[in-house]
Formats: sequence, structure tokens, C-alpha cells
Amino acid sequence: MNRFKATGIHLSISVLIVVIILSAMYVLWYPNNYFFLMGGEKLVTLIGFVDVFLGPLLTFFVFKPNKSSLKFDLSCIVILQLAALSYGIYVIQLSRPVFLVFNKDRFQVAAASDITPKELKKAKVPEWRELSVTGPKIVAIATPDKKDKKESMFAMVVSEYAYHYPRLYDQYEKYRRDVVKAGIPMTKLVEKNSKNKVMVDQFITLRKQTVNDFLFIPISTEFASMSVVIDAKTGRFIQIMNAKN
Repeated sequence: MNRFKATGIHLSISVLIVVIILSAMYVLWYPNNYFFLMGGEKLVTLIGFVDVFLGPLLTFFVFKPNKSSLKFDLSCIVILQLAALSYGIYVIQLSRPVFLVFNKDRFQVAAASDITPKELKKAKVPEWRELSVTGPKIVAIATPDKKDKKESMFAMVVSEYAYHYPRLYDQYEKYRRDVVKAGIPMTKLVEKNSKNKVMVDQFITLRKQTVNDFLFIPISTEFASMSVVIDAKTGRFIQIMNAKN
């Protein structure tokens, strides 16, 4: 076997492994445009560079059929790849979205790394005390009880980052009226730019409804700004659209 064949085999195996892992990650952890909203493409670039590009490239340089240390060299490359892949998966699972939070007039996304174990235990609903591995759970920031001054003060102080605190979460269904009130007509989204219009038109066509049947609410992270599409009458979450608002 020559170095070209060895590099080709290594590349094929690396690509297969990465594709399987990233596909599972995309389907389970980052559904419905969360992948781009949470900066997933940057993480993929890191994994792809080390495991798909760098590993096989090192094999190309070190591979010599009669080299006495060949097995050791290849083992080191595989260990390096596995270490990089493990780190990449670790970072990806920490960055995965676990809660989609409606907060006053916008949606925010809480990643696994945003919520401490101590705060997680304070969630009112038992199922919210565990971080989801199959996409985020939809919740809303509760309206503080005015009688509870301590909790009201806490909510006021952390208002911008309230989505980091499960103790402030409440059932999304209770706040659907507020969601509808905060909703913005989809026509406003269309007016922003031609790309938005194309996406909205495709969405309406697939839904076989009119543009007035839906509203949108802004959602943004440090990586991207998008729009949460909701039902104009019920406030039901429909999807996250990769349209800038």
C-alpha cells in the first residue's frame, strides 16, 4: 500500500465518522435552524479541519510502507484525531440549545452552558430540571408575584438574562396572548429585503395559508438574528425562520 491509498482510506473513514456524528448532532441537538442560530457552523469547521483535513494529511506525510515506527506514528495520529473529536463533541453538547424562552417581546435561547446545575434544580416543573438532548423546550418568563418582593427584585435585576434562570420559567401556554401581542406582521419581514420575501413566500406556499395567518417575533444570539414564526391567533410556535428582522 502506498501513501496515496493510505491517505485515501484514512480520509474516507474520517469523513464517514464526522458525517455520522454531525448528522446526529444536527437532528437531535440543533433542529429547526438552531444550528446556525447557535454558531454550529464554526464548531463544524473546527471538527472538520482536524478530523477530515489534518488527520489524513499527517498520514500522507508519515506513511512509508517499510517504516519501523509506522504503527506508532499512525496510532498517534488517530489518538490526536479522537482527542480533537471528543473535545469538539464536548463543546457542541455544551452549546446545544435546551430552552427556547419567550421574554416580554422577544425569544431567547438558553444553551446548556448558560444554566448552572444549581439553578436547574430550582425549576418549577420537574421536566425542566434536566437539560434536553432532543431539542429545546419552549417556556416563558413568568410574571413575578408582586407580593414576593425578593423574587420580583431578582427578576428585575436579571431581566436581560432571565432566560439563564429556570426558576423564572413558566408554562408557555399561559403566555400565548402576550406572545400574540408581541407579534409583528409578516409583511414587515418581507419589506426588509428580497431574501426575506423569498423565504416567507416559500413558507406560505408550503403552509397553504395567507401571510396574515402568521406573526413573527425577533430572536437573536451572538451568532445570528432570526425570526420566530407564530400562529397569529393562538400564539403557537411554528418554526424559526432564518430571516433577519
